[in-house]
Formats: sequence, C-alpha cells, structure tokens
Amino acid sequence: MKEFFQRYVTHNFGLKVLSLLLATGLWLALARDPVAEVAVEVPIVFRNVPDNLVIAYENLPKAEITLRGPDRAVRAVEPANVHAEIDLTGETLGEHTFPSSALRIHQPHDLEVVSIAPDKLHISLVTLIKPPAGPSPSGPHP
Repeated sequence: MKEFFQRYVTHNFGLKVLSLLLATGLWLALARDPVAEVAVEVPIVFRNVPDNLVIAYENLPKAEITLRGPDRAVRAVEPANVHAEIDLTGETLGEHTFPSSALRIHQPHDLEVVSIAPDKLHISLVTLIKPPAGPSPSGPHP
C-alpha cells in the first residue's frame, strides 16, 4: 500500500498540484462568462445553380440567424462572419420550397445556431435568356 501511494500520489506531486490549480483557474475563468444571444440578418448564397437557369426574386433572399454563445463571442460577431447558403444541385425549372434546415450556416466556432427565420424559403428557377449574338447596339468600336 505504501508503494502504491508513493508511486501514484507523491511521485511528481508538485506538477500534479500545479496542473490541478491551472485547470481550476481555467474553469473559473470560462464559467464566469455569461451566455448571450444575437440575431444577424445575412443574404442567402445559392451554390451550384444549374446551367441555363437563374433564380427569380423580387428582393434578395435573406435569413435571420439567431446565435448563442459566450458573451465575449456574441459581442464580437459581425454579419460578415456569418454565412447562409443553400445547394441547388439537381434542382429543375419551376417553383421550389426549402425548409430552413436545408440552409448550411457558417458561423464562428464558439457560437451555436439557435434559430433560422424564415421557416421556409420559396424560390423560382427560370430559364436564362441569352441576348442574341451580333454587333453591340453602340456600333463598332474603332
């Protein structure tokens, strides 16, 4: 029993006490940071839009994303640090509705997404009409 005590308890005792103090100090420093929330409105980015189709909309689609995390991180968040995107791979011509869960949200690593509004996103994919080839309307350039 004495050998066990010497081997596992008193061996490097100073380092063990130091590591315990550092761990306790770190825990106290992080535990005191209150939790806060912030809502950020960001435009929705559409990825992988099928060739010869475009998205028709009256207003630029936006999402309001509510984030939660430590107060220090919430105070530092900026709309430029948060991105919302949706993948349109395989979508076809016509009306489409996506649930908010289809949005891929990129946010600072120490914040979590609490909610996304609106609940559903409605878009229309229409055929891209290319202008006719030929001389430009302003005439030939010298």
